[in-house]
Amino acid sequence: MSRLTLARISVLSSLTLFAIAACSSDDSKSNANSNSNGTGTNAGPTMGTMGSTTSAMGSTTTSPSTTGAGPTTSGAANSTSSGTQGTQGTTGGTGGSTTGATTSAGGASTGTEGGPGTTGGGNGGGGTGGGGTNPIAGTDDYDCSAAEGEVPALKLTEFASGINVPVDITHPPNDPRKVVISLTGEVHIIKDGQVVEAPFLSLGSKVAVGGAGGDERGLLGIAFHPDYATNGLFYLHYSAGTGVPGANTSDTVIEEYKVSSDPDVADAASARVVLTVAQPDNGNALFQNHKGGSINFGPDGLLYIGLGDGGGSGDDHGPSGSGFAQDTSKLLGKILRIDPTGGDPYSTPADNLVQDVSGAAPEIWDYGLRNPFRRSFDACTGDMYIGDVGQDRYEEITIENAGEGRKNYGWNIWEALHCYPSGDSCSADGITQPLIEQGDANASMTGGSVYRGSAIPSLRGAYFYADYSSNNVWYTRYNRDAKTVEQSTSVSQELNVNNIVAIKNGPDGELYFVALMTQGEISGSNRGEGAIFKLEAAE
Repeated sequence: MSRLTLARISVLSSLTLFAIAACSSDDSKSNANSNSNGTGTNAGPTMGTMGSTTSAMGSTTTSPSTTGAGPTTSGAANSTSSGTQGTQGTTGGTGGSTTGATTSAGGASTGTEGGPGTTGGGNGGGGTGGGGTNPIAGTDDYDCSAAEGEVPALKLTEFASGINVPVDITHPPNDPRKVVISLTGEVHIIKDGQVVEAPFLSLGSKVAVGGAGGDERGLLGIAFHPDYATNGLFYLHYSAGTGVPGANTSDTVIEEYKVSSDPDVADAASARVVLTVAQPDNGNALFQNHKGGSINFGPDGLLYIGLGDGGGSGDDHGPSGSGFAQDTSKLLGKILRIDPTGGDPYSTPADNLVQDVSGAAPEIWDYGLRNPFRRSFDACTGDMYIGDVGQDRYEEITIENAGEGRKNYGWNIWEALHCYPSGDSCSADGITQPLIEQGDANASMTGGSVYRGSAIPSLRGAYFYADYSSNNVWYTRYNRDAKTVEQSTSVSQELNVNNIVAIKNGPDGELYFVALMTQGEISGSNRGEGAIFKLEAAE
């Protein structure tokens, strides 16, 4: 396996504002930028039954038009697929109460009444795209065929420039354009290889933007609706500034927008607050870290939202200091799963966590997370890859097979594969432990994505992830039947490229790396240079 070589490309001509220590762990971890080349630990999961905690529901704010109205509960959203290993089924429709059967290379998948279907999937996927059979909608040009050949020498090359503070990249469903968001609240379109001069959307003062010293607030995530081509809807996840209905400063906001008659311009007046979640303070000031980040639509057509535990250290929130991540009545420290168009302001599927845990907030899918800053779905299997930033010793990657939610990932009882705090004894009963653990100089996990391009056939199915602080990059492969991973291969950054904040697929399944800074550290007004790279085979 060859080492990844990087060509450093400057993207940010001037940084006047910002700062992500955005997925950083607490100050007790080193921010050494050291390229340690650690291989980490790849561990098998410890599976257990879900606990039966009973608690009152809370901490949801409805949009202003429905003040006092709770979210609507829809029918079950899952279906099954008869695809065998090496193929995948197809999703059911994205529409509400229609039952339909569609056949893909992997077999038949039938949506149940009341929601879209999911797929069981299989290793490697089935086919090469183009037929609309991938579990994740809008990824028809991804290559889901099996890997072949030897991994060549690799490089990262310039993709785009001139975007201030890029933190994430994505694409609308089956659309050749790419979309980059900035922490400062701008959404940019890249079309025909060029950044469109005018932003697609700018949030302005609606977003609270972070700065140095671990302030992780800002525009953190974007997701396009599976039916974007017909309904024009997309969603943003950001920290509230001023003028957001139902939100205090720094609260989490999930907001819906619609494209205008110009496909390269959003309709700012279409803004609709879908969900707000109150963020805690320490009695004197708001905590500014652990805000989560990624939002995306899963194989069931529902919106998944990753939220951190609210900030501070050790998740010592709440009256008893036991924290939010293990409190299933609270939305912080969770992955949420909602239908943003199924109710007013949204609906929740009946098979969320509340199906197993009485009294759980109906929005919760998984719990026990510290700061799931970057999270993605494999378009060819529907499996979810979760990068969770650790406390002061360990970083972790968890992989969840499509449809297998309602899990407790352990925080703040466990930190990766170890009891928390260090030296405590703890039980693994009911805990789903990570498949990958990174320690040593690695201090801030950036979850990545599975390569599903055609340009490097040997990498198909390889999951790339990184560490924001140490600047290390790895890849591994997941066996979804055995629920195990290969030993991670370290491909460290050796050409002064620092602070990777996202690794995402483009419209053709190729991978793009978003680097916040390529040299230096956040200090005072110094923000360094940022870059966006495309992963390619070296000549």
